[in-house]
Amino acid sequence: MTNDDKIKKWLAGELSDSERQEFESSADFAATKRLLEAVENFKAPEYDIEGEYSRLTKRVLSSKKTISLHERIAPLFKVAAVVILGLAIGYFFFNYFETFSNSRNWISEQTELYLPDSSFVSLNADSRIRYSGKKWKRERNVELQGEAFFRVNEGAQFRVHTEQGSVTVLGTEFTVKNWEDYYQVTCYSGLVKVTAQKKSVVLQPNTTFRIVQGKTETFSFSDQKEPDWLQEESSFRSVPIKFVINELKRQYKVSVETSDVDVEQLFTGSFSHEDLETALKTITFPANLTYEMNENKIVITVEGK
Repeated sequence: MTNDDKIKKWLAGELSDSERQEFESSADFAATKRLLEAVENFKAPEYDIEGEYSRLTKRVLSSKKTISLHERIAPLFKVAAVVILGLAIGYFFFNYFETFSNSRNWISEQTELYLPDSSFVSLNADSRIRYSGKKWKRERNVELQGEAFFRVNEGAQFRVHTEQGSVTVLGTEFTVKNWEDYYQVTCYSGLVKVTAQKKSVVLQPNTTFRIVQGKTETFSFSDQKEPDWLQEESSFRSVPIKFVINELKRQYKVSVETSDVDVEQLFTGSFSHEDLETALKTITFPANLTYEMNENKIVITVEGK
């Protein structure tokens, strides 16, 4: 019989006298007896339910606090402030980028670009344009300083404004040159209406209108689809050589001075944009001129002087 069985029988009074005497004299019984005495002496503390409820109620009521109107709406003000700040920042960035993308900043320096209606523009050296993206659907207006080639898609009236005149088209290909004392419009296809010096003229394809130092003329040229400068060459027809020199300066970004040169003598010809020395020779040789180069400074003189 195991000890556990003896304990169970002892507790139930099922042991014989000899078995009970043997078990009560063992060490296991002594441990069992101490455990029984501890259990009999254990008493759970009395719990006053009503008293504890009363004390809890008093603590809850005493901790209640009157919340003022300011304290109630203060969190709402904080939330509103965050929302307003977020809207303000969003509004700022929206308007900033909207203004930037539609601003009338000048676009310059031999840039090829497409306008909002996919019309194509190519700018010559030292030229620039600007337009309003916001107003483009209502009015296709471009401001030009310098020289540009336009390939305009059909649509609403398209205008190119310069200080010396304006050009109006519906859909065509043309160039506008607008330099000091030199205004020129060339039509390659379609029809172009030019208004300058209080006069209007309609250009047919392969026709040029120009005003050079106040002198107005219109002339035709052989079949040509685009200006020579798109092929890295500048061409001239009976213009004072000073305008040729100015174009050389724009294309090569060099300083050019003349000494004893008649800058009003007429020049017909062209020069390349790819080599400065070759360009200088093609300009000076036909006009009996010569030149000297010192880095980016060029001096043109009359040959033999």
